[in-house]
Amino acid sequence: MSILPPNSTRLERALDAVLAARLESLPVPTGHLWDPTTCLKETLPWLAWALSVDTWDPAWTKDQKRRVIKNSPALHRTKGTRRAVEDALSALGFRVEVEEWWEKYSEESTPGTFDLVVKVPAGYAVDNATYDEVSALVNRAKNARSQLRTISLIPEGLTQKPLFSAATASGIVTTIYPLGRIGLGDDVR
Repeated sequence: MSILPPNSTRLERALDAVLAARLESLPVPTGHLWDPTTCLKETLPWLAWALSVDTWDPAWTKDQKRRVIKNSPALHRTKGTRRAVEDALSALGFRVEVEEWWEKYSEESTPGTFDLVVKVPAGYAVDNATYDEVSALVNRAKNARSQLRTISLIPEGLTQKPLFSAATASGIVTTIYPLGRIGLGDDVR
């Protein structure tokens, strides 16, 4: 069936017949476009947009991007829960411990708050950029009523708390020369 108008030329009809026969025989592999494990890395940002990925960073590795896209539907099903916070961070390789206010059993705990201890994987620096990234991921995944109180970033593999120390030194450097070598009126020859 042709979509050409009745007043088309013989050449246009011949081209239409040739192209129709060839186009129908071309395979159109669209199934892999919706699969984050098989789609081309160039199409990952569009797939992320189509699956409503909340946070996207072009600097992430290809594997991180694929994991975030793959986890997006499940994250949206559990959004607003503790598990959503844990899943959002684990998609990037972070391991997280969530401590909610009612788990602390102390006078200081404020209802509706929670704290995070985040194990930062190798490849991430423990700096303000990582803190901001973790904070943004958590704020998009948590429920609206809960407030994030503190985030503790700990490098992966660290078994004890890091120890920090500092030292200072001050002094004067004095050089002593033998008599007659510095030219204090003596004629050195």
